[in-house]
Amino acid sequence: MRLFLLFASLALASLSTHAFGAVTINFSGSAQNSNANLEKSTSHALSANVGLGLGEYASIGLTHRRSYIDNGGQKKGIAEDRRSYVYIPFQERTENITNSIDLTLIPYTGVISPFVFGGVARRDYTNRFDYQGVRTTSTQSLYPVPNYGGGVAIQLGAGFQLKVTQTLSPGKQTTIEDGVEVEKSVRDTYTEIWLGYKL
Repeated sequence: MRLFLLFASLALASLSTHAFGAVTINFSGSAQNSNANLEKSTSHALSANVGLGLGEYASIGLTHRRSYIDNGGQKKGIAEDRRSYVYIPFQERTENITNSIDLTLIPYTGVISPFVFGGVARRDYTNRFDYQGVRTTSTQSLYPVPNYGGGVAIQLGAGFQLKVTQTLSPGKQTTIEDGVEVEKSVRDTYTEIWLGYKL
């Protein structure tokens, strides 16, 4: 990820000095720990975006988004005698990685600037589940899928800006119907608050 950001920012910066506009770098991140009953959940998310202005009202950008969710603890069940409980340890980890390239259109520029964007993305999912001494791992990749949404950018001064974005992208959901796994298309959403800097 660091090399991706380094090469992207250097390439965009070199281009911007010749024919394009400003380069913007944006970051967003979150972390959460929660406990409920016999289980503990930890989640982390990090996003980075490098954008190149194509004049005052458009830009093109690369976005890398990565999120992790770790759940662990014990599952409570009924023992075979139907009179007592059993507590079975488990551990689950889910990872979601998205890389996208998007074109952003900015109909109005000012202290508060609304925008819309659209492009194409690759999404990779990995799930690992440890239960009763057995590990199950599943992976899935979606490419290419459309990536689109909108938001607003608020200028904070000294080159800094605050961005709020809502991203929509197709996803896949697996359900069980009559004992058979059935894959369905769904729409995933992602809301972020970014802190950025314009070079």
